[in-house]
Amino acid sequence: MITLGIIGLNEGNGHPFSYSAIFNGYDPGELEKRCPYELIREYLPREHRNENMLDSAKVTHVWTQDKKLSEDVAAVSKIQNIVDNYTDLIGKVDAVILARDDVENHLEMAKPFLEKRVPLFIDKQIAATKQELVEFEKLTGLEYPFMAGSSSRFTRDVAKAKKDIDLGSVRTVHGVSRESWMRYGHHLLEGIAEIFGLDIESVKPLPGKKDHDIVQIKYRSGLNVILECIKDAHLPIQFTVFSADREPYVVPFTDFFYSFRKMLESFVNMVETGKRPVSYNDTVKIANVILEGQYAY
Repeated sequence: MITLGIIGLNEGNGHPFSYSAIFNGYDPGELEKRCPYELIREYLPREHRNENMLDSAKVTHVWTQDKKLSEDVAAVSKIQNIVDNYTDLIGKVDAVILARDDVENHLEMAKPFLEKRVPLFIDKQIAATKQELVEFEKLTGLEYPFMAGSSSRFTRDVAKAKKDIDLGSVRTVHGVSRESWMRYGHHLLEGIAEIFGLDIESVKPLPGKKDHDIVQIKYRSGLNVILECIKDAHLPIQFTVFSADREPYVVPFTDFFYSFRKMLESFVNMVETGKRPVSYNDTVKIANVILEGQYAY
């Protein structure tokens, strides 16, 4: 069985709780007492129920920047070991999940694992600047068992849209997410990339304002994509496909537990077999699109 270490926890990101529970199960009483994320407290009892787990791996070690937070995650998600420093995970686990989306810290936190060739998953954006992205590429490469991104590409809604939508009739795609482009742009972009690919001609940040990022993406096919990230926009995150032959088709990102489970299953399978669920080049390309869309802000 694959052993995993999980790294958390930044403000607004409860993935260490939910990701670990997908492998380990969870304690219902501790979930109510210790998990501050209402959404997680709702969907774990509804969709997980301590029945829908992955048995191919276990999260055996956790690190957060605060011992109390680590204890909370460990108690909720049945993690046996808490480490004092995230580098202590090296040699103790087979692979590591960096379950934080404070991208400005990703390179610093990932580098010790990359240098030791530890299989690694990074939540969403891998680099805060183009210089950091170049360094990531130098540290990884095509053969490195490395995965990063959003679970939005693994939702059932995206899979259904791939079957339903006639790509040739699509004229434009408009998407809206909460938070910022750097932090949540992946949630829109990866679902769109799964359907339409990444044959992109240009990425252009449009004039926005504080806490409201707007990015235009043009495909070589002529497809136009407008994506907005608004700090206080209400959920759900979603994009709408406008076509010549049908009514607007809405693709929501609400399939949280299923998509998290599918993504983590793909990661563990990659650790075991070396088979990537998303190509290395596509992972880097998506990271670069995020950076190109960020520069105006």
